[in-house]
Amino acid sequence: MSQLIAIVCTHTTRHLHRVLLGIACQSRRADRVVVTCDGDGEDLRACVVGSAEALELPVTLVLRVHAGVARSGQVRNNAARALLGDGVAGDSLLVFLDGDICPYAGCFGAHERLAAANPVVLGFRFDLTEAQTKSFDEGALRAGQPPVNPSAEQLSEVASRQKRYQRQALLRRLGLGKKHKPKLLSANFAVRLGALAHVNGFDELYEGYGQEDDDLGRRLYSAGYPPALGLLEAKAYHLWHETRAPGDWQESPNVARFEKGGPARCVQGIANCKPQGAIRRSEHGPSRGVR
Repeated sequence: MSQLIAIVCTHTTRHLHRVLLGIACQSRRADRVVVTCDGDGEDLRACVVGSAEALELPVTLVLRVHAGVARSGQVRNNAARALLGDGVAGDSLLVFLDGDICPYAGCFGAHERLAAANPVVLGFRFDLTEAQTKSFDEGALRAGQPPVNPSAEQLSEVASRQKRYQRQALLRRLGLGKKHKPKLLSANFAVRLGALAHVNGFDELYEGYGQEDDDLGRRLYSAGYPPALGLLEAKAYHLWHETRAPGDWQESPNVARFEKGGPARCVQGIANCKPQGAIRRSEHGPSRGVR
């Protein structure tokens, strides 16, 4: 049976409860939530367990020892592996969020609506300032109201990006433009499980910060999965924190690998995964016991 499943990738508890609160407040509730972590600390487990119980969310928690370098693609693949192992239907829609991305009330409904015609949906986010993050109104979020009012500049940025993505999508249909455009942002996007499995998920040879989502978008498009654009509809808020991102895309450690290209189905992904430490899994929330 097709489901809508929220997947949260994180390595820290910093904004995790607020992200799970945003998931719990969706007008279209997720049928299931998977929190997949690049770490196995007790703080992560305690945060997820407490939030799942308080928010009445059915959460699958996947923990693994940090590998010494960021492997966010592999961590996201761990969620997909858990779902495939449970026999989740291939037409189920996976909504991916980072652990600092709080979805607005209509985010999941927009992803689901747009995914009716396209197996890939591109969302985006409002990049909140430190002051906006501190004043974030969780009561408003619970009531289905905006928890923060984006500035005119922030609204303009997302609207401009939507128009740019529309042009890039048109160029794609004409066989022109860059093969990874419009950009898939792993912080907020949706994909059918079957489509993700078809390209073998994220390429686990990408380590450190950057390009693993550009690579996934390019391979999904190459495999015949054009994107729907939900930047203005699948709204989410990027909660402020000190960033580890390079100042420029070209400064990321994976640029050389990305520019080499490769087949639509990566070699090391959901199947034939890169070696990692033992994975611990547990189930939490309403009517779910630990396993």
